[in-house]
Amino acid sequence: MKNNVIDFISIKNKRINEQLHKVFSKANSLKNAEEIHRLVEEKTVAVQDHKFFLAFLNILEEQKIEPVAIFRDVLKLPKHQFEDKYMMNWDSVVQLCFTFLAIIKESDPAQYEQFISQGS
Repeated sequence: MKNNVIDFISIKNKRINEQLHKVFSKANSLKNAEEIHRLVEEKTVAVQDHKFFLAFLNILEEQKIEPVAIFRDVLKLPKHQFEDKYMMNWDSVVQLCFTFLAIIKESDPAQYEQFISQGS
């Protein structure tokens, strides 16, 4: 039974990751705000997501990078341009951006709407 739960979680995560990649791999992903809204609604932010997110924020602070700026760029820039600019793995930052969106949607809906609407 335990393996079935783990398999279900991994299948769900794989499906969400595939959807994220499909939406975010297009430059200027914010033009597809409805799809991002839907994915944020489906996402359950786990404690592990929060830990990685907080660690990432510390890295950004050390590098003097504004979190909102990098999350906006991961949505707007093509993958290669993003990686050249920040020297970071695009796929990982997409996951962290998604965690960011899920957190602010719950804690500050106005900031979430403002962030999403900037690409429309």
